[in-house]
Amino acid sequence: MTTRLKQSETRNIKRSEINLNPVNPKRHTEDAVKLQKKNLQKVGFLGGIVWNERTGNLIDGHRRVKAMDLYYKYDGTPETDYTLKVEAVNLDEKQEKEQLTYMAEGNTKADIDLIARYAPDIDLSDVGLGADDLAAIGSLVGTADLDIPDIGTELFGQDGSGDEGEEPKATETPNTQEQKIQHVKDMKRQTEEKAEQQAMDEAAYCTLSFSNYDNYLAFVELVGAMEGDRFIKGERVLEMIE
Repeated sequence: MTTRLKQSETRNIKRSEINLNPVNPKRHTEDAVKLQKKNLQKVGFLGGIVWNERTGNLIDGHRRVKAMDLYYKYDGTPETDYTLKVEAVNLDEKQEKEQLTYMAEGNTKADIDLIARYAPDIDLSDVGLGADDLAAIGSLVGTADLDIPDIGTELFGQDGSGDEGEEPKATETPNTQEQKIQHVKDMKRQTEEKAEQQAMDEAAYCTLSFSNYDNYLAFVELVGAMEGDRFIKGERVLEMIE
């Protein structure tokens, strides 16, 4: 007889009971969180957040929680607290870190060829695909048949321009299959360069620790933050030093 698998328990809990995991290996950009918020507003919250009741830490669903924080304007106070559905598990710290890693590394790459088959039936602008994937789908289907954002806008900003002072970069529609392949390669390279810069920006953080809670409170007051804040912009400290 097959042994029944353990299952999580679906619960409704308060946001204040949830800690964003300090060692979450997934790094979500502000743009990614805003896109998630837009998706939540479009279809609502579809669940799937995994929460460890033993530690109060999230194991999966950080981007969705951050997006809901934006939507509900959550700032850690009782006035902005809200209720959400989670999948509750009970894991020790070792198991928690193992599952954090598994869920971060277990994300699969989308099958672009398969998406291209139904791409004409959906809006591709808000589903999280990068510029290289959009370019690849466009080369397979033809951009005229797609509800798809302009690739130049995706890479260089809303007006299609690059850095401030640069002229907008003209885009040419590839005609031959060879040109299409090269176009996709160029888009992928530029997207990878942009992703590399974003990764560097996301790594710009450090952790401060204090020998006691009084020292922590003194620091919070010094930089003008609120008691309970666990994430404080380093620029506040820099301004004080300068």
